[in-house]
Amino acid sequence: MMPVIAQVLYRCEYPTALYRYGERDMYSPKEKEIAAIQSRKEWLARRQARLQADEPTMPVLEVGNIGDVLAPIPGDDRYLWPVSQWDKELIVKVPDSAPVTMRFGETITFFLDELELATNLLNESADLSYAIAPGLINDGKLYVLRYEYMNWFGNTVSSIPFLLEVDYMAPNRNQPGAAAVLPDEVIRDGLTLAYLNANDFLGVTVPHSSDMLAGDTIAISWVQVVATSFQQDYTPIMSRPVTVIEASKKDDPLVEIDSGLIKDLVQGKIGIYYRYIDRTGNLGQFSAVAELQYDLTPEPDGLQAPKVFLAMDGEIDRADAQMGVELEIPEPSYLNPQDSDQIQVIWESMPLAPFPLSAFPMVFPISWQVLSAKGALDRRDFKVAYNVLRGTSSTPSPDLDVRVDFTVAGPAPDPSTPGPINTNFPVITVKSREFPPVDNVLGPADKGQSAWAELPNNPFDQGVLLRLYWGNLRPHSVEKEIINEGVGDIIRFEIPWTVIEAGGYSDKLHIYYSTWNGVNEQESGHIEVAVKAVELAGLPEVGFPDRYKTDPPTPVPIINCCSLPWLGIKINIPFDTVNMDVDDEITIKWQAYASTDTSSPIDGTDFEFPPITLSLVHRVEGISLTIPYAELVEPIVPIAGTPGVGSGLVTYTLTKKSGQLGTRHTQVYISRKAGLSVCSEAFPGKCDAVANADSSEELDG
Repeated sequence: MMPVIAQVLYRCEYPTALYRYGERDMYSPKEKEIAAIQSRKEWLARRQARLQADEPTMPVLEVGNIGDVLAPIPGDDRYLWPVSQWDKELIVKVPDSAPVTMRFGETITFFLDELELATNLLNESADLSYAIAPGLINDGKLYVLRYEYMNWFGNTVSSIPFLLEVDYMAPNRNQPGAAAVLPDEVIRDGLTLAYLNANDFLGVTVPHSSDMLAGDTIAISWVQVVATSFQQDYTPIMSRPVTVIEASKKDDPLVEIDSGLIKDLVQGKIGIYYRYIDRTGNLGQFSAVAELQYDLTPEPDGLQAPKVFLAMDGEIDRADAQMGVELEIPEPSYLNPQDSDQIQVIWESMPLAPFPLSAFPMVFPISWQVLSAKGALDRRDFKVAYNVLRGTSSTPSPDLDVRVDFTVAGPAPDPSTPGPINTNFPVITVKSREFPPVDNVLGPADKGQSAWAELPNNPFDQGVLLRLYWGNLRPHSVEKEIINEGVGDIIRFEIPWTVIEAGGYSDKLHIYYSTWNGVNEQESGHIEVAVKAVELAGLPEVGFPDRYKTDPPTPVPIINCCSLPWLGIKINIPFDTVNMDVDDEITIKWQAYASTDTSSPIDGTDFEFPPITLSLVHRVEGISLTIPYAELVEPIVPIAGTPGVGSGLVTYTLTKKSGQLGTRHTQVYISRKAGLSVCSEAFPGKCDAVANADSSEELDG
């Protein structure tokens, strides 16, 4: 330890030592001027001390009882008057080693700085002590305590001064310190049981104070963060002194809180505060808070890898993306779940918005925005996973390897959607043979013939395969590979009549083409084509209510004498709810023939009835009509050498409101010969027998 006289010289030689480290920087210009005056005074005191250095001196005073005054320590050579003693008397005593004599008129005079406290005549040992009142030591400064001894010869000698410092300045200039620094893992994941089991302590790095000295104390408080909390509740859980090395190197001290101690502390959202307490006992301000989430609940365990079902065929393509990609976390649940847990999907290194834990399996939709975030037109491989979030901790699942392929053939599509329609493709046009021609209309002039569709220009590279789709026909109806067409050339598709006919009649048949690269298909804009060249199919046959009754019925209806043809031939067309609608129009035609093979039409029997507009009555009863006998039936005279049978052909045409046509032909055999004569109203013949259908088969010839 530095001798006391050396302390005096050191303090006088280096007056800045009167302040705590860094304290001088706090002073204003006025305070610096005062400090300069004080420095001059100290210089004079230092010179006086040097002049007296070789003079005879008495031993230094004994100041206070044990513990009343803090002795110097390594890193802090001051004698300090602690806060705990500021309201008490300070006892000073001439040491036993002092060469004094009792009862010979010798005296001891006690001084506090330049203040003479008392002069005691030495009659007994109590006269060697003096109690300094608390009010005399009430300034934050360095006090000089000494005594003067006068022997019985009248010679006076002063003692070695005792330097006692009273430090009123709170640590860190009485300013709150910055927040303590916690380990990155604890900040990220919270303080968990797994962390405490793996580490003997929690390391809390405390920022270096502005005036740190060895022997200062760092106190750590562990406070649950609640709506209201008061600093008086910040009871320290531990403290430790600052070392000489920490004070001298200006390194931030590391305070180690034992993991066993932490396990007994309150859990939840925790605020860690620290404060410096200097050796005198001055309390520093509480620091800013360092928050952590502390939870000893066992961490999630046994997490399963996620599943992406649309990737199980090897990749996610644009059609999958349009359908809707989903990530599933399969059941059963992971171990140690908590109701407050949240699940966060990690897709291609991108954390998605977390969702509260719910029943397993949990399904998460993956939007196109997420799927295409790192490329809307390329092929790539990456990993997906999910994290279980609990407080600030995060537990990862195993990874799943995923491949996406969003490549396309032809011009690049709009990247904002995986939809199949590429607006950068030229729209197709279907050409017509009608006159004048109208694009995208196939009329009667196109019936039975192939049609042509054109692209006005070619934006595709050689080798690109185009597929034409006609209505609802699947798969595609026509393929064309770009071979000879150059950039900007017209591209033509030939659509066979069989395709047109299979696609059927439509006012608005959707037509488009697509490209295909083996993975993804891109469609052009859809157009609507009026296909009027295809007639309706499946219209019902004409019925003949008075036909010859056989069991089973004959393949071709027969009108014979018992049908009473002289009353006219009745026909009925059933209302077809599939093809017919109210306000559609039906036109009925009749043609008579002298034979059964329709090769011998009878002149004058080609007749068309006025059009019939379908009504609600027709919907219930059908469409009924009678073929007049005299003009249209009676002229049927069989050709000589035939079985005596002629025929008639009923043709009706359905005209839809849309303009589509449908035609149905029904043949009927007509036999009016009975023996050698022709039956008539006067001689109808016998009509009470029912023949077997086989007996009429010869008529088919």
